[in-house]
Amino acid sequence: MMNILFPVAISRFTIRESLSFFFLLCLMNVAFSQEIRVHCKDEPLNRVLINLRDSYGLMVSFDDSHLSTFLVSRDQVYSSPVKAVEDLIKGLPLGCEVNRGVITIFTVKTKEKPIQYLLSGTVSDATSHESLPYSTVLINQKGLFADARGHFSYISATDSIFSVRVSSLGYYIKDTVLAGTGHIDFLLTPSVIALKEIIIQGSQVERTIQTGISPGVIRLNHKIAYYLPGSGDNSIFNLLRLQPGILAAGEQSGDLMIWGSYEGQSQVIFDGFTLYGLKNFNDNISSINPYMAKDIKLMKGIFGAEYGERVGGIADITGTDGNRLSPSFQFCLNNMTLNGFASVPLQKKSTIMLAYRKTYYNLYNPVEYNPSGSGRGRMSGMANYYLIPDYDFNDLNFKYSGSGDNSNYFLSLYRGRDRFSYSYDQSGQWVNIALNYDEENTQLGASVFYGYRWKDKHTSNFTLSFSSLLTERERNVEIERMYGGHLVSNLQEQYKASINEVNGRVENKIVISERNTADMGGGLIHYYTNKISDTFRDSLTSRQSNLQIPFLYFQNNISVNRNLTLKPGLRIDYHSLSAKAFFQPRVSVMYRIHPYVSLNMAAGIYHQFVAKNMIIDSTGNYNLVWSICDDNKIPVLNARGITAGITFSKNKFTASAEGYFKYTEGITRYVRTGQGIIRYEGQGNTKGMDIFIKKEFRNQTVWISYTLSKSEESFPYFPTDEYVTAMHDQRHEIKLTGMAKFRSFHLSANYVFGSGLPDPANLPETVSYSAPYSRLDAAVTYNYSKGKFQLDAGISVLNVLNRENIKYSNYIRIPANENTTVSFYAESVPFMPALFLKIYYGA
Repeated sequence: MMNILFPVAISRFTIRESLSFFFLLCLMNVAFSQEIRVHCKDEPLNRVLINLRDSYGLMVSFDDSHLSTFLVSRDQVYSSPVKAVEDLIKGLPLGCEVNRGVITIFTVKTKEKPIQYLLSGTVSDATSHESLPYSTVLINQKGLFADARGHFSYISATDSIFSVRVSSLGYYIKDTVLAGTGHIDFLLTPSVIALKEIIIQGSQVERTIQTGISPGVIRLNHKIAYYLPGSGDNSIFNLLRLQPGILAAGEQSGDLMIWGSYEGQSQVIFDGFTLYGLKNFNDNISSINPYMAKDIKLMKGIFGAEYGERVGGIADITGTDGNRLSPSFQFCLNNMTLNGFASVPLQKKSTIMLAYRKTYYNLYNPVEYNPSGSGRGRMSGMANYYLIPDYDFNDLNFKYSGSGDNSNYFLSLYRGRDRFSYSYDQSGQWVNIALNYDEENTQLGASVFYGYRWKDKHTSNFTLSFSSLLTERERNVEIERMYGGHLVSNLQEQYKASINEVNGRVENKIVISERNTADMGGGLIHYYTNKISDTFRDSLTSRQSNLQIPFLYFQNNISVNRNLTLKPGLRIDYHSLSAKAFFQPRVSVMYRIHPYVSLNMAAGIYHQFVAKNMIIDSTGNYNLVWSICDDNKIPVLNARGITAGITFSKNKFTASAEGYFKYTEGITRYVRTGQGIIRYEGQGNTKGMDIFIKKEFRNQTVWISYTLSKSEESFPYFPTDEYVTAMHDQRHEIKLTGMAKFRSFHLSANYVFGSGLPDPANLPETVSYSAPYSRLDAAVTYNYSKGKFQLDAGISVLNVLNRENIKYSNYIRIPANENTTVSFYAESVPFMPALFLKIYYGA
């Protein structure tokens, strides 16, 4: 029975119910597939849904009172009721679902976003509205730095009240409390302005030098170079040479030698392009017109991931943006150069600047020496002579700079040229020597910059730069020996080549949170050399070389708490010739153990892909030539370094001590022998300690810097496998500087003492240090100002005590016979007084 009746019952149910269910499905399909038009304007959502229900027979379930709080506006046709409802609740804390033909609308609980209070600002000069790069900003006891355009951002998750302290070198500190968020322009008053008198109470000023804030970093106020000795041309390098860690003895005016780095391993950047270096004139004429400089940031060998391409130090110099309030000009005349600068604003949004410098007569007088040894210098028979060279210099700067509501931009162009030459003729009983040397360098530079601020929070900087150095060098030596018949020896050398760099990059600063900001970016560097002529048959490099370096970097700035800051970073460079990626991790730590005492430490790996290699001939003479590191014949330079220091700062007194160690490998050196040129690959290391003490009084500033260092190197051609003292090694160097102001007079003096450099004539077999280096400079400046007009006049004296120092960068040795060698080296700065007159007009 069960087996018969059960199927019959099921059959009856299936037929009857199936028809009803199918009919219901048809109705639902018609209802949910029909087009629906919604037309409403600022109507409550519950009323719109009721109208749809009545007009189209929808089945909708919702909370009538809750949906009445939402006003909607639509005028649109939808393909189905579900799509119409989904669009109506879009953007509202509501959700919907369909269950058995009923559209159910329910409340969705949204997770509340944490409130963040944003403060962004730009630090500028109150008199000219020019941005102040890398200014120090302290917000709620948390420190940060403005970027190269003076911009900063800060996020707080706890409070909208900000206690802000803004400082920049050469400007009075601004302390203020701000409520709310937004973008603020912080205008700082300069400590030296063209006004007859100014009185500011209850304020302090950052006047000269900042050190100890970041490991291995010094910030310099370029304005004080205006009053330092040698200010006839206001040389920036007169200020740089007085800092600890920078070699002053030997007066390497064509290059910066920082923390034991070799020539060519440090980089000078101006407005984003590299200055490969002119010869310059004994540090009295810098490669950069000081009227064009605004900020100097010196990194002595350990720096962050945003910088690369060097294993030594970096001097990053930011150019001025000009006066946007009114036209201004500056003119300087001294017994070395003429220097003029003009700035013209365009509708207070942009500025055009032009600067030009030139030597206008022969800076040196010929000096004659006789065999008895009279004349300037130390003489021993016919072994040593001092030469005074001829020098000619000129450079030109052009810059267009402007800004918008959230952007800033500039175009900077530079051309510099110098010619360095000397000749020597000597007639004796046994030998006649004639020497002529001529070297001309032409430096070109250009950069285009565009910076954009994203919603006052993030910034992006786009830079395209070009740099080129063309070197032409010629040396002719003729030696005629008078014994055993006339034997004439001739040496003629000619060299003409260029090093070129094209660099495109983007740099981003991203504010992640109150305690975390990130720096990231990348770009492409293209190096190429062009050897035009070379009299040597065995050329060291091909006549033309090319190298591309794509790079990426990332750096995190983490404020763990008020006292501890970490900066881990990574830079990756891809070497196109060897198809290798070079990873360069870097990290720095800053810890404040007391309100007045801070510790810092940094370490990193660094690579360099162009090198200034030394060529040594059989008599010990050397030249330096730029080459591309192909990682085959010329290895890529690799350095690993670490530094640690402590700083005490209170009541305008600063004392710091910083130790460092750096190991560099891949140093290429060529030695010319009778069998040709042999290439050697060596390594070097340097270790030392910098001590810096500074005190600022009301109108006086005094600082002392001392460097204890040791630089060694090892090459396969050395007589032993032991490390030997490097040519630029100097164990002790102490520098004293004082500046004072009495009414309208500015007085300054500085003294540099170095324990001496090794004599290159005896290296590497014997290490014998030459006489110590000693130089005292002094200057007096009188200032007169009235309205927009300012006049400065004074005298600057270099080497007041007329000490005899050696400049080894032009060292030449010539074999007079089998047993005698004549050594020539240009003398460093002699006693040199300079009168100067400076005129300034502008706001």
